[in-house]
Parts: sequence; structure tokens; C-alpha cells
Amino acid sequence: MDFEYVVLNGRMRPASKAIVSLFSPALFSSFGVYESVEVVEGVPFHLRDHLSRLAESAEMIELSLPYSTDEIASWVNQLIRENGNRDCTLRIIALGVTQAEDEALVTVLPQPLSRYPDGLYWEGATVITFEGSRALPACKSLNTLVNYLARRQAIRAGVHEAILCTGGEMTEGSRSNIFSVSQDEIRTPPADRVLSGITRDITIRLALEAGYRVAEAPLNLMNLSHFREFFITSTSLHIVPVVRIGDALVGQGRVGPVTLDLMDRFERYHRDYIDARR
Repeated sequence: MDFEYVVLNGRMRPASKAIVSLFSPALFSSFGVYESVEVVEGVPFHLRDHLSRLAESAEMIELSLPYSTDEIASWVNQLIRENGNRDCTLRIIALGVTQAEDEALVTVLPQPLSRYPDGLYWEGATVITFEGSRALPACKSLNTLVNYLARRQAIRAGVHEAILCTGGEMTEGSRSNIFSVSQDEIRTPPADRVLSGITRDITIRLALEAGYRVAEAPLNLMNLSHFREFFITSTSLHIVPVVRIGDALVGQGRVGPVTLDLMDRFERYHRDYIDARR
């Protein structure tokens, strides 16, 4: 599904005319940050939170955003209207510069919204582990080589996701955050060691509101046998249960009750959010 327009530094452009120079420093240094925003029925899900994180990521690498988050939000809403309020994923990308005379670029690109089979949610996913970690874990920078290599290995293995590990500690997925359930407690790696996704943050809040105990604590590969349940979260996936990590079953190898409950709570919250803003 093609989209007719993109936004480049506040100007609506035909998608075919929006280009970036091969000499952009972002191509050589990954000097840039980005966000992915889910749009459903013309409503961008938690746009302001995504833009706040974009600004925070830019600050971490001393990238000066030439536009305010309010300005970028107005571009997003205009672009959604111009493209017919269709479901999509918006990539908001800020490319930095290295010389004073260069112009920083901020662009908003609509792409097809990923859809996943129902069976993934009711039967659960299989994941593998991948040794590696991202540079500046809390920053959503363009340096995603480790994520790409991990994702490629997962595809080759015929599984849904690869979990990054360092020294036996599981940190995050190649495109997701991770959670375990054991001893009546939900655990997720500390926010300062991972890229804390918007879906991760919402899931933690919904779990706390439901009365679950939630702790930010390391997840160790040696403790896989202690996990009764395991799930991953992301903008496009929402919440996906994991029933196997490598060769090891999680719990009984079935989707667990806590994960099912949080999936239901998230989907109801998501639907209410969209309905209230249409």
C-alpha cells in the first residue's frame, strides 16, 4: 500500500520527491534518532509520548532538533489527513548534521501497518537469544546494526524474535521489550539498560493498576526454568506471549493467565484510546 505524501522539515512532499543526500553524516555515523508511531483509523497512538522520547533521544546524542514537538505533532496530523486517515506506521526521523551550514532534517514517513496472525497471540511465539547489546541502550538512535543482525538470525531460525543478551543477562528484543512472570511478580529489565518502549510503559502501568507486583530487575538466562510466563511488547506487536526461548519451554509451553489478562487489558485500553480521539 503506497502513501502519496511525506513531510520533510515541515513541508508536504510527494513521497517520490523526498530524498536525502548520500553525503548525509547519518549514513556514516548513525547520527540521528527516530520513533515509530502506530496510526489506527487516523488516530496516532500516544503521539505526544513518542515525540517526548524523540526529543530525549536527540538530547542524549547532542542532536539539536530544529523544530519543537508541537510543530512535529502538527505535521503528523496534517500528513495523516493528506494520506486519507489510513492505518499506518509513521516513522519520525531526525538526521543530525556535522557542519554549521548544513540543515538538520526531520521527516515523517508513513508505511504500511504491520499485521500479525491471531495464532501468534493465542498459541504464543518462539524466540532465540543473540549475544550483543545496542550502543546507548536508552537512546532510540539510528545505530540499529545489532538489532538488524539479531532480527536476521531470528528469521533464519524461523522464529519470531531474538532477545539480546550480554554476559548471560537478557535485556531486550531486537524490536521489543521483554517481561517475565515468576513467583507472582512481573519483571522487566531496568529502564536505564534498555530502550523503554511506549508499549512497555503502558503495560507496566496497566499491570500496577490491576494489582500485580511489578519490578524492574535483570532477567538472567540461568533462571529460565523459573519463568512461569514470558512476553514481549512493542508498538506494532502490542503484547505477544512467548512459550519457548531457544530449546527451553516457558512454564508449560502455553500462554499463561497473567499474559492473557494483560493482553486483554491492553487491547481494551488501546480501543478506548482510539475511540475517544476519532
